[in-house]
Amino acid sequence: MRRGKRFAPLRRLIGDRKGAAAIEFAILALPLFIILFGIIEVSLMFFVNSALDASVHKISRMIRTGEVASSKITLASFKAKICDDMLLAFDCSSGLVVKVNVLSDMSSAAHTDPIDSSGKLAVTETYDIGKGSDYILVQAFMPWTAVVSFFNLSSAKLSDGRYLLGSSALFRNEPF
Repeated sequence: MRRGKRFAPLRRLIGDRKGAAAIEFAILALPLFIILFGIIEVSLMFFVNSALDASVHKISRMIRTGEVASSKITLASFKAKICDDMLLAFDCSSGLVVKVNVLSDMSSAAHTDPIDSSGKLAVTETYDIGKGSDYILVQAFMPWTAVVSFFNLSSAKLSDGRYLLGSSALFRNEPF
């Protein structure tokens, strides 16, 4: 038997290009889908966070103009208005935590860490809308459950694995 004939099947196998695209796709599919789902997750989280921010600012204007005081809107109704104004607020009504405080002046507004050392949401809800010409700080926090949870976007998470989205509005009430 000649040497060339002995290795002919191996040469034909190496030279055969049928199925090469399928093999290349199989190699590249996992990184492609990880990047694709990562983009979807980050986009959705930023979309919901911007919706929360817009809603908090819009509904806080009701405090600023005195509409909340005149209509006697409760904390539960205030939270419901924020959630109703949001598009794609998956778990807003059960998870939203709102803190509305009167400040002595704009410089007394300080950052408070909403997550305690054990990784739990440590915000006590308050609802003091003040009176005319008071400085008001409205803060809203909403735990966000990742839609695609097979990778971590950040190490800054709650102890149960959810992310915390937040928004705030600082303003001075109009005289009412």
